[in-house]
Amino acid sequence: MAKPVLISGIQPTGSLHVGNYLGALKHFVELQDSGAYECYFFLAAGLDPKRSTLFIQSHVPASTELAWILSALTPFGELRRMTQFKEKGGEKDSANVGLFTYPVLMAADILLYDAKTVPVGEDQLQHLELARTLARKFNAKFGKVFIEPKALMTDVPRLMSLKDPQKKMSKSDPAGCLFLDDAPEAIRKKVMGAVTDSGGAVAYDQKQRPGISNLVLIYAAIGGMGTDAVVKKFSGEGY
Repeated sequence: MAKPVLISGIQPTGSLHVGNYLGALKHFVELQDSGAYECYFFLAAGLDPKRSTLFIQSHVPASTELAWILSALTPFGELRRMTQFKEKGGEKDSANVGLFTYPVLMAADILLYDAKTVPVGEDQLQHLELARTLARKFNAKFGKVFIEPKALMTDVPRLMSLKDPQKKMSKSDPAGCLFLDDAPEAIRKKVMGAVTDSGGAVAYDQKQRPGISNLVLIYAAIGGMGTDAVVKKFSGEGY
């Protein structure tokens, strides 16, 4: 019996940060090694080409061709309400069309390979749901062609910016981002300058104390610990 296809990838532009590592790269290897899927990945990082199919998305013309076809089925309102589009300045007149239509290209990247499973974090669920919607719309109009992909929710934490714990850690905000190729001195400086709060004691409460909680989460994720263990480790100590 054929294994279900699993597909995933990340944008190769810019330096990678700890969120990319924990949320994607490290997870890719774990999914490959599970033996449960036929894995397709856009980016190779510690993966075995004998067990996974590795390729460059931009080398597959069918991806952009399908994106154009799917765009003819995509309601304007569906794209306008995309959270990531809004967060990246989508409400401004200067926002580019590529940013607006990116979710359609992502849907094409998934549907093209008959992927049944897509590992996603919470912030990508909306994009995956659009892919499912477009698959249903296409199948209803032209017959059964595409598989509706299902989400494989990752248990990887959503790391936030060191400068603004209300925003996701992003390459576009270097000062609030821990890059994998940062020198130890640069990492120390960013962490020491991270936004915390006026509490003073190390604690984990993402709603009431998001700043210090983000640092605890990063420490826990990198060290393979639970957040409770980190809080206990630093009990009685200040920031």
